[in-house]
Amino acid sequence: MTNYYSFSIDDVVTYMIGGVFTAHEGWKHNPRYHHGDFELIICTKGTLNIKVADQEYTLGPDDLLLIPPYTLMSGTKPSPDDVEFYWLHFILPNDTKLLKSASLLTLSDKDESPKHILIPQQFKLTDLDFLTILIHQLLNTNSKNAYDRKMANYFMTMIIMNISKLTLNQLDLKTKDSERINRLKEWIRTNLYKSPTVQDMADVMQLNPQYLSRLFKKVVGIPPKQYVLQLKLHTAQALLIKTNLSIKEISANAYFEGEKLFMRQFKQLTGMTPSEYRAQFDEIYHNNQVISPTLPIPEEITKHLKDVPDFGKAPTDKK
Repeated sequence: MTNYYSFSIDDVVTYMIGGVFTAHEGWKHNPRYHHGDFELIICTKGTLNIKVADQEYTLGPDDLLLIPPYTLMSGTKPSPDDVEFYWLHFILPNDTKLLKSASLLTLSDKDESPKHILIPQQFKLTDLDFLTILIHQLLNTNSKNAYDRKMANYFMTMIIMNISKLTLNQLDLKTKDSERINRLKEWIRTNLYKSPTVQDMADVMQLNPQYLSRLFKKVVGIPPKQYVLQLKLHTAQALLIKTNLSIKEISANAYFEGEKLFMRQFKQLTGMTPSEYRAQFDEIYHNNQVISPTLPIPEEITKHLKDVPDFGKAPTDKK
């Protein structure tokens, strides 16, 4: 889980020192203890193997790592190829807070007028061009007078603000993706009897089928086709345990395309036949007669449920 550092958008970061580091294959970072300063490392070439406190990181091109103060940083193993990275030391404002999760952000930080800057401890940059321009302007600023030092602080603040903007955009995108896929999952549940294809889902979501499949797997963890089969399987398992329906009837009411296909796919996914599954779990679930309301059980099947009026609701006492 990535930590985040947050401070007021009205504050300014204090820049200390920075540069560009290059090394040949076989280089390993020396141990360094950070006192009151943060260090920002942005890898632009090769592979950088670093340990911060007890956590190990492997950085590749466009990877960002923030090293907090009062921690020991050291290399874990030599780089397998030539390496290059920017390193920037700075001090964050006094009101900086550590967040263990981005979910701790207030709603105002996720809208169009955020009140805080958010820096992730680890991040994959999608666009390094603008940051590179800012970093070069920062490194070309002399620190001989108050004007230059002030400019350096503003450049460092702009770099941090740009990273924060990219972070918030990515978090917002993930939220929108999850909301879209959750709507699709509900549509699949209510249309499971049609055995919807990926093309059907793509038409509903008005997306390209290939893109939809990638997006679904990213959010859910499995492809949409496998999700449909999994939902059918869960429906069949509930019916096997909670009803006295025959295997053929369960196959039809769990929306499988034929009894033989149902039995084959059921065994492939569970390691046992439907009858074996029913025998193994029937006694376990004997005193737990509630079926999940999220399963698309056909209405006409509810009358077959064993002593379960209205999906597990307690029967009204008759006097």
